[in-house]
Amino acid sequence: MRAACSFLPRLASDCRGNFLLEFTLVLPVLLLMLVGMLDLGRFSLQKSAMLQGAREGAQYGMGAPDDTANMIATAQTSTGLTGITATGSSFCECSNAAGTAVSCTATPNPCTSPAVRKKYVTVTTSSSFTSIWGSTTASFGMNGTQGWIGAWAPPTTLTATVTMMVP
Repeated sequence: MRAACSFLPRLASDCRGNFLLEFTLVLPVLLLMLVGMLDLGRFSLQKSAMLQGAREGAQYGMGAPDDTANMIATAQTSTGLTGITATGSSFCECSNAAGTAVSCTATPNPCTSPAVRKKYVTVTTSSSFTSIWGSTTASFGMNGTQGWIGAWAPPTTLTATVTMMVP
């Protein structure tokens, strides 16, 4: 009996297994954060590539604003990614009436003096994005009888649009 009494206080003060226990409890949270950061990094890199492709397509369009086929081809190949869809277009507006579209080929010029007809090209690139998490929606926490506090669904598409004025 005496040996048991002296053993219990020593057992209660022994801290040798705390690190292993704490590490086991924290490891899932750290892995979840690591996978989330990797997924965010993949998303950011692909979004940057999409934006670069749209920019390259619009820059090509500045030299040939009516050549939408080559604007699209330039945008698709400049991303360095596969499965990219792109669209390209051009439009005109008067400099004194911002946002009012006018015909780019109308004669006489529909913009009244001193306004100038400005021409723009727009290129949009898009692609599907597959998250590491898949396409499931994650729900967070319970709020008593109200149900879930919030939810997060990973993005499924990436889109980048660039509009440039033709000099």
